[in-house]
Amino acid sequence: MAFYLSAPQSCPYLPDQDELLILSDPQQVLGSAPYNALLQKGFRRNGGLAYRPACPRCDACVSVRIPVERFRLDRGQRRVWQRNQDLQVAVCAPHWDAAHAALFGRYQRLRHPGGGMDEESLRLYQEMILETGGVDARLLVFSLAAEVVAVALVDIVPAGVSAVYTFYAPEMSARGLGVYAILWQIAWTRGLGLPHLYLGYWVSGSPKMDYKRRYRPLEGFVAGRWRVLAEGTGAR
Repeated sequence: MAFYLSAPQSCPYLPDQDELLILSDPQQVLGSAPYNALLQKGFRRNGGLAYRPACPRCDACVSVRIPVERFRLDRGQRRVWQRNQDLQVAVCAPHWDAAHAALFGRYQRLRHPGGGMDEESLRLYQEMILETGGVDARLLVFSLAAEVVAVALVDIVPAGVSAVYTFYAPEMSARGLGVYAILWQIAWTRGLGLPHLYLGYWVSGSPKMDYKRRYRPLEGFVAGRWRVLAEGTGAR
């Protein structure tokens, strides 16, 4: 598989930093087996492309994963889990759904105003949610009384489940839907008999990414190998 280096652009996580990415060839289909190997080397997927940061003066982006058999909920996560037991969850293949697209647009407008993500939300929905690059992807659809309140896109590979993107009703912030989606994926991954849930990049010093430290134990891909970043402290 061929790879390319992106042009420099402003870092979305750290101020006064430029971002460079290694990108897979857009003319090549990723497929589950090749992407599984890339995931083990710290790559992520966005649409049909695999990517990994390659910034010359910064290594703050650390790919992280949860060993699901050893995960334990902390007190706050336990409250979120209990609070959302009235939700129903359906697992399905990625597909176009008007209600999902509308929720995606609302999430972008309210959670990322002025940041670019709220613009052309329909195009973003199609690129981010519907283009899977030949990877075995699933939509996890969370509903309350038949109303869709959250959708999570995940990939299933031999190494585990990779959380690609989650969007939810931002006006329901008291429920902690983003947290619940991750907790549900941890339990689901364990039920599938797979070892890890991959959470994407943790960026030290970025408020957008710091929440990932709450899921313990947490492993990170650092200096070419996976190692423990934070031990577990909760009780399941």
